[in-house]
Amino acid sequence: MSVSEPVSLGARGSELWRGLSHGVTDVGRLALVTEAARLADRLDELDSVIQGKGVLNLMQFRVLSSEMQDDGIKEVNVEVKFQNVLSEARQQALALATVLKSLSSGEGSAVTSETAPLATPLDGLMKKIAERQAKKTS
Repeated sequence: MSVSEPVSLGARGSELWRGLSHGVTDVGRLALVTEAARLADRLDELDSVIQGKGVLNLMQFRVLSSEMQDDGIKEVNVEVKFQNVLSEARQQALALATVLKSLSSGEGSAVTSETAPLATPLDGLMKKIAERQAKKTS
């Protein structure tokens, strides 16, 4: 079975997709490979923005109020929010690392609750608490 490369991938994503998808027939694994390729492209885009070369919608504007003053001057209050590109890049890098770790854990193997990557430090703490409680009751 030959699977076509997604057309929306960029250079880095295409290279990653070709390298990881060769010979893969499992639909779930192909979905992870595709997502890893998209994440790699997204990281390239964010890196361009961080270096000042790319374009990304980094600001959000919202008009809070608009009223005409007695002297004929219109007063407008605007809220401006800036997106944190560095934080987003870190999140995308973590997501890519998680997907790649999942892909390297076994050819087409299902991820179980025992092997699933922990989403947050709280998940790790809850797992340790559950293990301690299990030891106490046995």
